[in-house]
Amino acid sequence: MSKKTSPTSKLKLSKAASDKVDFLSNRLDIRRNIVCRLAVGRSLREPKSVRSFKPANDEGREFNRYTLTGDFDPIFKALIVQHEAKKVNDREYFSTFLRNHMEIGVNLLYKEYNMVNSPVEFLVSLACSPENGKLARV
Repeated sequence: MSKKTSPTSKLKLSKAASDKVDFLSNRLDIRRNIVCRLAVGRSLREPKSVRSFKPANDEGREFNRYTLTGDFDPIFKALIVQHEAKKVNDREYFSTFLRNHMEIGVNLLYKEYNMVNSPVEFLVSLACSPENGKLARV
C-alpha cells in the first residue's frame, strides 16, 4: 500500500468513538492507531454485518489509512471480505467497513474495559476465547 493520498486514504470517526479511543489509548498506554486495530479485531468477532451501521457523525479524529493499517492493509481487507462473505470494493472497504468496524469495536472495547478497569486484565481478556474465557491457543 502506498502512502500517497487518494480519495480513500483518510477517514473520520464520530466524536464519541474518538473520545473512547483517546480514553483507551491513555489507560492502556498504547497509540490510538493500535486501539483502532484492536477495535477492528474485536468487532470482527461479532457475526453481524456492519454495512448498515450509521455513525452519529464524523466530527472526531481523522486517521490516515497507512497509519491505521500500514503494510497489513490487504490483510485487513481480506478479514473484512471474509466477514462479509462477499467482495467489497476499495472505497467501501475503507470508508464504510473499516470505519464501521472501528466505531463498533471501540464501543465494545470501551464497555469491556470499564467492566474490568484494569489494563492488564483487559489485554489478557482480548486473548481469551469468547466461548469459554480461556486463553486462546495459537
